[in-house]
Amino acid sequence: MAGQHKNKLNLDRLAKIWALAERGDAGEQAAARNRAEALVKPHGYTLADVPDLLLTEGYLDDEPQPSAGGFTFYDMSNPAHQRAYARSEEKKCAAWRMANRAKMDEVLARYGSEEAVFAPTAEEQAYDTVIEPFRKAGGPGKCDTWDGEHFSPSVRVRAALASVKPWPDTIPGAIAEYEYWEKLYDDRNIADSNGQHNYLSQGADFRHWALGDLINKEIEARNISDVIIRLRFQEASQGTYNDSGAILRDLERLHAAENSQRSDPASGDIPPDRGSPATSTESHRGPENRATPPSNLDTATKRRAEAVRILNTPEGARMSLRQVAGMAGVSPTTVMKIRNQHSL
Repeated sequence: MAGQHKNKLNLDRLAKIWALAERGDAGEQAAARNRAEALVKPHGYTLADVPDLLLTEGYLDDEPQPSAGGFTFYDMSNPAHQRAYARSEEKKCAAWRMANRAKMDEVLARYGSEEAVFAPTAEEQAYDTVIEPFRKAGGPGKCDTWDGEHFSPSVRVRAALASVKPWPDTIPGAIAEYEYWEKLYDDRNIADSNGQHNYLSQGADFRHWALGDLINKEIEARNISDVIIRLRFQEASQGTYNDSGAILRDLERLHAAENSQRSDPASGDIPPDRGSPATSTESHRGPENRATPPSNLDTATKRRAEAVRILNTPEGARMSLRQVAGMAGVSPTTVMKIRNQHSL
């Protein structure tokens, strides 16, 4: 009989009543026990069944406590941890809305309505259309893929995206488009009370991801200004994009071109690379000794960089995607992309 009614019993309400029955004053305890008995009796339970019933359903489990490193680990198979996580996220969102009301109002005023903020742009629709032929539906519990990829676009998907709009062939051009997608993402995130979901369409997300690679390492720098732009982009990403080899190749190529114009080419020679590793103190510090992460993660790039930082710590390496996502303010999918890109 109990099994037939179990799903109809309001366990959340019962847990609140039972908390009074155990921790209230004498009068509250008696009243709460009477209410609890009245609540469970129609479902075939007695008052003596309540502790075991709540314990079985996870309502009496201890809530997660911060570790020595300050991280809170949530076991999402534990109902008590699920509720604690939900409450924590609700509090974060409420505090964020109070602190950023002016930003939210500005975004909504600029677009005209919340619906307009999230409406697919013409570019998003066009990019989604051209990659659709490459789409393969994932099985149960698996993500869809496009030409066998989910996190970054394949060569063929890149070519399809270029049919809508050619890829930029300069670093400043790539930066301009990359920042357009960053701005769209941030506007939607602000309108969603810092929900940190995947706000770009799949085609736009592929485009955005590939633009980052173009800036980071693929487009040749035309001059020192381009090298500076590339390096600033890498520094701002705080580890998400960090191909120092691209910087070195740029500088060597530009130096060779400059040296070829000298009347005495030997005067501008640089000693050959002896293969010595970098000796800065930063390169020898472990992830656990890095500086405290920035508290103002106010752009998508900074939040992805924070995810990289966390994943590089011993504790972060043991965390689930959801745990890292919650701490860095990104989506679990973004964490998975970063893990795959950096082989973490």
